[in-house]
Formats: sequence, structure tokens, C-alpha cells
Amino acid sequence: MNTKRLFTLSPLALMVLSVFSVQAQQENNQDMESITVTAQKRVQSIQDVPMTMSAFDSNTLEDLGIDQFDKLSDFVPGLVVQQQSINNNGYVIRGITSDDGSASASARVSVYLNGTDVSRSRGSYFETYDMERIEVVKGPQATLFGTAASIGAISFVTAKPEQELNGYLKVSAGNYDMYEVQGMVTGGSETVQGRFAFVKKARDGYVKNNAEGENDLNGYDRQAYRASLRFTPNDDLTVDIIYNHDEASDPGTAFASEDVLFTDDGAFSVPDSTVLGMNDIGIEREVDDINLTVNWDLSPRYSLTYIGAYRDYDSLETFDADGTEYEFLSFAENATGDQTSQELRLNFTGDKLNGFIGTSYFTEDATQSVPFIGEEGVVVSCMGLLASYGIESCNTGTSALLTEGAFSELVNEGIYTRNTANNTSVSVFADASYAITPKFELTAGLRYVKESRETTEFSDMPSTTLISSLVGYDSTLFFTSTASNGITYAADADDSVLLPRLNALYTVNDAINVYATFSKGQRSQIVDIDAGALNLVPAEEISNYETGLKGRSHGGALTYSAAVFLQDYKNFQVSVYDGETGLSETVNAGSASNLGFEGEVSWNITDELRILANIAIMDAGIDDDEENGEYAGNQFRLQPKTSGALGYIYRTDMGNELTFFSSGSYTYRSSVYFDIENQYEEAAVALVNLQLGVSAMDDNWELTLAATNLLDNEYIMDAGNTGSSFGFATYIEGAPRMVSLNFTKRFGQY
Repeated sequence: MNTKRLFTLSPLALMVLSVFSVQAQQENNQDMESITVTAQKRVQSIQDVPMTMSAFDSNTLEDLGIDQFDKLSDFVPGLVVQQQSINNNGYVIRGITSDDGSASASARVSVYLNGTDVSRSRGSYFETYDMERIEVVKGPQATLFGTAASIGAISFVTAKPEQELNGYLKVSAGNYDMYEVQGMVTGGSETVQGRFAFVKKARDGYVKNNAEGENDLNGYDRQAYRASLRFTPNDDLTVDIIYNHDEASDPGTAFASEDVLFTDDGAFSVPDSTVLGMNDIGIEREVDDINLTVNWDLSPRYSLTYIGAYRDYDSLETFDADGTEYEFLSFAENATGDQTSQELRLNFTGDKLNGFIGTSYFTEDATQSVPFIGEEGVVVSCMGLLASYGIESCNTGTSALLTEGAFSELVNEGIYTRNTANNTSVSVFADASYAITPKFELTAGLRYVKESRETTEFSDMPSTTLISSLVGYDSTLFFTSTASNGITYAADADDSVLLPRLNALYTVNDAINVYATFSKGQRSQIVDIDAGALNLVPAEEISNYETGLKGRSHGGALTYSAAVFLQDYKNFQVSVYDGETGLSETVNAGSASNLGFEGEVSWNITDELRILANIAIMDAGIDDDEENGEYAGNQFRLQPKTSGALGYIYRTDMGNELTFFSSGSYTYRSSVYFDIENQYEEAAVALVNLQLGVSAMDDNWELTLAATNLLDNEYIMDAGNTGSSFGFATYIEGAPRMVSLNFTKRFGQY
């Protein structure tokens, strides 16, 4: 751990906490409002939750233009959402990344949809429309959200049906032939209410693709709809049934070589193939989710909650992994899975004691298959292995030259790797808060988890002995996985763990609370098979310590929070590419630590102007100890040491029954590495977003002009990728300036 950073952060944190404390004490007699959240399985003011979290209600989400996952990064300190494709969301909380697509790997960040864990990487994305609330919780939260929340959780709560008839229709158009249609209608009786919401959107890719017959890349074509029913037969019973459907036919991701990055010179394609599943670069994805939630108030002090859900996903992505105009490293990923979860929880409330006990069951079947196709002659020439033969790099006639015309090409295709997993988890958990005094409250929670994990590995690539005999090179390193060779290997493992949390909350006065937290988390062990041998990567263990404050002042116009935290890791799991096989594998990097400070402020300066600001400062990486091997001292991937944002929301009366509206943000992050080896680095990036518009004073309609990356800065989202293990590192461009004009019409009792 970097002790120098510890001593740097401590005075800074104490200074901020002291300033906030003085401000709060000056205003401790005024009435204040605060957003309500359900992170602790009960409705609370965010002020009273003794842990670090951020939350956004529907109005704030709309005002800030947060309509997809990655825009959350702008307004949540310590959160990075990397979306290189809809098929591969990467979530980073406090320096730790969760984006492994392997069927046998567990998520580190819990993504919850209406109280249900949907964290599996390839199925965790969904359109964020018609939301009631989004909550982001930091640190291990296994007691509240299960083992997937080893470093935090993002909880999405969709808007529920209402009795009064109302709705809206929003239409948008923008550059890159962007269009979007979104709408909602809700209504019903006292006992039955319904709600239907939908979104359809598309945008051409912003990376020019010169390959014949291929689309421009890094665009989207998606649609989703949600049907919700609420039954309220009496005041004590509420039953919600929610069905979500998401599908996408995106043009795919541009993995570009460095020489064509931010130019219009790239040509990306995949050849016609019997194994890839598509003959073009692209993504086909479909996700279905059904959720049943029952809330029954047994008495004024006891309530019973049941949440049952089923979710399945099927996604296929084809991509040009070499990032050049030559078709020699073409891959696909076909990921399928289904998940079933059940949770039963009894909540109790009292004058001093509040909490819950419960049990949950989760099971999933997942498959990840990676087909490959490449032309052997192009591969070996592109890799510079034929220079001594006088054959130039990436010579498309190499196979004909080597075989003296017997073969014009030598296509090699097959299943590079396929892994499956059947995972089952059973939990028993309890959590309770007790007010020892009117000002001091202790919370203790414990979750017992029993997991069973079964996995298989398989590969089937044809032999390439012809090239080996001609050039004396072992081409099996690049055409055949060492995990298998037409043989399916299987392994299984069981594990159990007790995961506690302990929180202390002290109410300084009516305006300020301080808290301290200790919690433990665990990322499940990974069952890996290497050349038929079981390789069990031990469970990653996390201990989290933090202290912070939450406060309000100026009559509730100013709200703020600040926290200092330290996280220690044992058996830190990292995903790296094996240079011999080209496959991604998970290895144990040893011990790691993360020391940081987070702060955020929201200030309604006037009735018309609201300012939002946040900052995160972190020192996160593998401990610089000799026993940690080659990654010792390295910075975590995707995590800047410093990040922050400054935003505003402004509304004012224009007269003539019209309101002027504007919002914007300036975001900054320091340099980041895109790999744990710290080979690929990008310098600091700052982006500006802006929207402005007019609306009817009664909000009956609204017209908005919006721009993201207003200054059209060039930046990259990722680097290295699959091609790096073959000597062809690739890069993914961030989105350029995007402009849209949006019109919203509301009707009914909105």
C-alpha cells in the first residue's frame, strides 16, 4: 500500500469533513428534504444509510440526460462504466473492474433490476428508460446484494404502474442518422394498474469502415419494451409483475490498429464462414426477463417480501480482432445463459430495532463459445515469420507461394474455445440496526453462502502441420487452444463462506451524520481447466474499511457526502491473455489494496439553478511485494487516480407560459491503463456535455437540443484486446460529438 498517498489523503479528507461539519451545524434547525432509497431493504432517507452511495430519482435522471449506463460515470464518484459494446459492459467501482465474459467467472459488481441479480456480464445490459430510481452502493455489500457485490452494486428500479391515466411520447433525431422513439402509458383502477413503456433507437457507426459490403462500426440498432402490472387488493398487499424484453442488431465494434485510429482509412471485415454465425461484423442479442414481487404487510411491525425472477439471454458478436484490412484474425463470441432466482425476506421495524432475515436461491446455466477463422498464409506473413523467405508482411498470396500454387488459400476454422458453467448459490442472511441512543445506531449483518460450480472446457481446431513443415514454426500456438483438442474436460468445486458487515452511525445534529463501516466480500473461486488439468483459482477475498459523513445545509438546498476508504485484497483475480494460446485466462495476482477519497455535492443555489460536483482520488493496484510476481506494483486497469465532474441544471420562466431549460457537465479523469500489465496507457481526458431547450410551463411538452462530447475530443475506450496476444494490439475509439433534437409530449395526470 502507498503510505505516502495515505498521509496525503488524510488531511484533505479531514479538511473537507471539517468544512462540511461547520456548514451543517449552522443550519441544523431547518427542515430539509432528501431522496429516499431502499439499499438496506427498507425505505430510508439516503442521509440515514450508513454507507457510501449515490442515488438519482426519475426527475434528476431526465434533467441530466442519463439514459444509458455509461452516463452514470459522470455523476457517481469512483464509478466507471466502459461500454465497448452492448455485449460487454465493464463496471469499475473503486478501481476494481467487473467485465469477464467467461461462463465460469463471477461478477464483482452486482447489477440489480427490480431487486433481482442480473450481473452476468453478457446479460447485464438493458435499456435505461422509464426508470423510477437508480442507486449505486460502494464497497462489499454481500449481506444486502449477495456475493456478486464484492466491490459494490448498481440497483435499477423501474417506474411502477399508477392509477391515474398518464403517459408521454418522445421522438429524437440527430447526427449519424440517429433516431429514437420512446413512450409510456399507465393507468388503472384501485385494485389493478398497468404500465407499458418502450424505446426504439438506432444510430449509424461513427468509425468509417471501407471494407466492401460492411457497415460503419460503433453504432447501434436496439429496441426494448416493458409491461408492468400491479395488483393492490387491499392496503396491506401489493403484487408487481414486470416483463422486460431487450434486443439489438448493432453493426458491431471497431477494433482498430493504431495506424488507422481516428482516421477514415480502416477496413474491418470477417470472411464468410460456417463457424462464426454471421458473415458481417455485428451483434445480435436478445434478453427476456420476468419478475414477480410480492409485498405483504403482516402488521405495523412486520412485512414479508418475495421476489422471484427468470432471465435468459442469447448474444452473438463477430469481430475483426487484428484491426487491419486483412482477414486473418476473425473471431465470434456466442454467449447464452439463463438465470433463476428466489428470495424470501421478513422485515421488522420498531422504535429502536429494524432489520430483516431471509433466504435466497440462485442458479444459472451459461455457455461462452468462441469460434475462429483465419487464412494460414496471411497469419504467418503478417506476423513477420517469412521475412527470410523474401515474402512481404501480410502477403495475401503467401499460401500459393508456399505450396507452389497447389493451394491459393489455407483456411483454418473451428471452435477456438468453449466453456460452460452451471452455478448454484444458496444463501441465508440477516441484518439489524439498533438505536443504542437517539444519536447512535449500530448495524450488523451476516450472509452465509453455499455455492456449487460446475464447468467444462472444449476446443476443436484443425491441424496446421503444412505451415509447420514449410517454415519450421509451431503454428498450433495460434490455431489450437491448449485447453482441449476435440475433447471436453469437466470439473466442479464447492465453496461456502460467511460474509459480515458492521456499521456505526452517529447523528451529530439534524443536519449531519457520520458513519464508519467494516465489511467483507468475496469473488467466487474460478474453476479453470488448462490442457485437461484442473486449475482452481482461489476465491478473491476483500476487507473494506471506511468512514464518512453525509450532511445538508441552507435549508436542505445543499447536500453533500464525503468518505475515506481502504480495501485490502487477497488472491486478487486478474484476467490476462496467454501469449502462447491467445486465450484470456484468470490468474491469482496475490495481494492488492485500494486507498481513496470520494466526495459529492448537490447545491440548489437558487430556485432556478442547481450545481452538482463530485471527485474521487484513489491509489489502487497490486501491492508492490516480490511474492506478487510480474504484476507487483501495477495500477489497476481502467481506474484513474483522479476523476471528477462539475454539472448544473437550470430552469427559468421565459414568459408567455414558457420555461427555458439547460443542463451540462464537465468531466475529467486522469490517465488510465487498459491492462493489468500496464502496457497500454491513455493520457487524461476531459469531456463536455450540454443540453438546452424550452418547455411549456406546465411541462405539457418539451423541446431539447443535446450534445455529448461537445468539443469533439478524441479519446479511446480500450486498448490491447484479443489482438495483443498475437502481436496486433487494437484500440476502440470513444464517441465523437453527438447531437440530437428531442421533443417530448406528455398527457394525462402527469
